[in-house]
Amino acid sequence: MAAFALIFLALFVIGTWKLSASPATWFDEGINIGIAQSLVQHGVYNLPVGPGQYVAMKQFLVTTNYPVLLPVALSLKLFGTGLAAARVPMVVYLFLFVLAAYLLVRRIAGETAALWTAALIVTFVPFYGNGKDVLGEVPGLFFLVATLLVLPDEWDVMRLLGAGLLLGLSIATKPFFLLVIPAIAVGEWYRARWSLRAPDLWKRLGMLALGALAPLLGWLYTILPEPSVAGVVAMVHYYSNSYASTDIGGLIGANILRFVTETTPIHFFLLAMAALAAVIVRLRRSARLWEAEVVAYVFIGLNVLWYLKTPGWYRYFFPAHLLIFLFAPAALLALFRKRTAMIILTVLLVIQAGYLFTKRNDPLYNSDEANVFSSYVLAHTDPAKTIFVANAPSVAFLLSARNPYQYLQINPTLAFGSGAIVMNGKGVYDYIVVDRPVENILIPNLTQVLAADYTATETVGHLTLYTRNS
Repeated sequence: MAAFALIFLALFVIGTWKLSASPATWFDEGINIGIAQSLVQHGVYNLPVGPGQYVAMKQFLVTTNYPVLLPVALSLKLFGTGLAAARVPMVVYLFLFVLAAYLLVRRIAGETAALWTAALIVTFVPFYGNGKDVLGEVPGLFFLVATLLVLPDEWDVMRLLGAGLLLGLSIATKPFFLLVIPAIAVGEWYRARWSLRAPDLWKRLGMLALGALAPLLGWLYTILPEPSVAGVVAMVHYYSNSYASTDIGGLIGANILRFVTETTPIHFFLLAMAALAAVIVRLRRSARLWEAEVVAYVFIGLNVLWYLKTPGWYRYFFPAHLLIFLFAPAALLALFRKRTAMIILTVLLVIQAGYLFTKRNDPLYNSDEANVFSSYVLAHTDPAKTIFVANAPSVAFLLSARNPYQYLQINPTLAFGSGAIVMNGKGVYDYIVVDRPVENILIPNLTQVLAADYTATETVGHLTLYTRNS
């Protein structure tokens, strides 16, 4: 009990530390909190790109959805505009995920493994780097683990419907979690001993699908302006390659190498190998796996395969990395003598905790530049004049009282908002905010217009304010 309390005390301290600055705000977070703020201020579930103007193609914009954005909107309604207020629900999700992970591991592998799982998650730096930002990974994983907690082995209609509901919420959190559908299907097939003719296999899948129906319909309703099969197909096609990459082969090769050359992927790889070794030992002894384990392992494998075709940012395999903590401690305790396993786990915990401590002032994990810059803009610009924000949605969120215009470059072929910054040969807006480098913003003649018609009046980190010349 004391260890459990200490782990959650550490989670509270780390999770709430410098909430508005730790971690630095991300591009995607700015979009998400902008949508939540729009719902609060205007009653519109969309991102403003100008006064009374909103993104038309919501299906390509709203990637993190209502299981996150509605709690964030409620928090903004209660506590006002600000990054700290927006992130309060994310801290709650951190607690919910650790608790769900602890309960699931305790059921499968016992109290000792469950405590080690919780401790390793709480000292894992990316848990906060990804989890405190308003993003969908940790909430989606919470709903997935909660699904596995509720999913019954026997025929229980209410629990199957409840598991389906949680499954639907996981998918609705972020399209990435569509991967849980094949994972659940394989888990149920395994439970049926690989028989497609098992008496209750299809009935169970039907109950899960029925439970998931309402949250999935809610998800489609929020993102499709006009629901249609063509709209769903276009949306799925976009999500499959949202960064518009053309060199898939090169990405796969480079990302495979990361698992043996870079520390974070190596960390995941070693934990995964320990878990895999323990599974092989159990199967050789003719032991059965829990269905929850099968579902989670399939999801982890699919996540890694999906990651291989991405630009390689660690966030793309973060869900798999976080889930492997549910099994690695139990695997080490099963593979080694208890004393040896405890030494390995203690060393791993100390390394993670030390790394977490050393990163406390790293700009990636502790940066207040969005708040500082936005405060400067509010204090040193004329409220009656127009502001254009390019590729800095978190700043647009913090400047929402000014009704800024904004432009967002999602990938080389997709952008939201208007890139028209020139009229009659002159700059249109009184102020322009850019997230540098300017060359990465694909607005025609932006660099030339800024040089000819504007003066850089303030720079904070990556953010620069340009004022139009008189």
